[in-house]
Amino acid sequence: MTIRHRAIQTWAGAQQWRMGTRVSSPWFGLPFDRTLVAPLSSPTERFFDLSVDMLCLAGIDGYFKVLNETWSTTLGYEDGELLRQPFIDFVHPDDRLATIEAASKVADGTKLVHFRNRYRCKNGTYRWLAWTASPALSDGTIYAGARDVTDEVAAEQTGQLQCDEQRADVLAVMAGDGVSPVFQPIVNLKTLEIGGFEALSRFRPAKGKTPEQWFDAAHAAGLSPELELHAIRKAIEHAYRLPSAAFLSLNASPETLLCDDFSRLVGGLHGESLVVEVTEHAAVEDYEPLQRAIDRLRRHGVRLAIDDAGAGFASLKHIVRLLPEFIKLDLFLIRGVHEDPVKRAVVAGVLGMASQIGGEVIAEGVETKEELRVLVDLGVEWAQGYYLGRPGPLPSGPPAEPVRP
Repeated sequence: MTIRHRAIQTWAGAQQWRMGTRVSSPWFGLPFDRTLVAPLSSPTERFFDLSVDMLCLAGIDGYFKVLNETWSTTLGYEDGELLRQPFIDFVHPDDRLATIEAASKVADGTKLVHFRNRYRCKNGTYRWLAWTASPALSDGTIYAGARDVTDEVAAEQTGQLQCDEQRADVLAVMAGDGVSPVFQPIVNLKTLEIGGFEALSRFRPAKGKTPEQWFDAAHAAGLSPELELHAIRKAIEHAYRLPSAAFLSLNASPETLLCDDFSRLVGGLHGESLVVEVTEHAAVEDYEPLQRAIDRLRRHGVRLAIDDAGAGFASLKHIVRLLPEFIKLDLFLIRGVHEDPVKRAVVAGVLGMASQIGGEVIAEGVETKEELRVLVDLGVEWAQGYYLGRPGPLPSGPPAEPVRP
């Protein structure tokens, strides 16, 4: 019988001891009677040996007492090699102090959950193990399990490296003159004249990213408010060129809206000429602080728009909780609306909802005459898109000729 299987029987006996059946074991300083554990040992051995986790019994003396087959499979040692040396000898030098501290807590009666360290393989490489362990029993025995998480740790490290690179890119583009505003006209469909402009951002160098991907990268790097505020600041620098009757629409996430810097930035603008678009996909955990921030803006005449409505569930919740002056329909609903009765029905439904809360609808992404004609027939009040005007600098001359559907 191998060392492992003798120890497994001892482990099985310990389980019966804990379940109320007093079983003797040489590990507990008493004679071991195998006949008492025979009914339990066979399935227990199968569970112990076939487990994908690295199961073990250890002692507070710092030695493993029994290991299942997965230890040999994972680390490459033969049966018994890991039992002859203190387990700390196999731990990466940089992880030894933390391992000793964790083992001491277990010895003092604390359960161990999600502890990680590196164990040396027989070939000299190291594998990351994630540990759980029960508090030490009165005789000093510790029941523990580990799982090889080397691939997970490598993925985490790669993700962190990518995050660090994204952070460096975002900081660099903000530090230089890499963010510049462009302005897309928003057309009043009743008069077919430009009534406002949405401020958008362009990045140099683009590094293969779209503007949306730049903002996603900033979010992943924890710099979302910083980049949004930087883009808003750049757009506001051009606000003096707005036509007198036009409004400026600025994009901001809920997180940015709650920043003091945002309030200071927009505080110097004429409120009636400003619309703040809250991005639809931004999650809001607590609406009360956001509602208070929006109420302060509204007291200065600033209006609210919910962006990309129809792209997900969040927009409906934003509309109900924030009661925006404008609901901006996602371009998915506008693309081919003249050919799709379901999209027309959704647009009509949003128009009804907007009228009930005293708001108006802006259709985004209008690219054809046919789409525009249907939107006018449905009663949509505002629209923007390439058919009506591409993003560019603010106009410096007289207003452009109205676009006819």
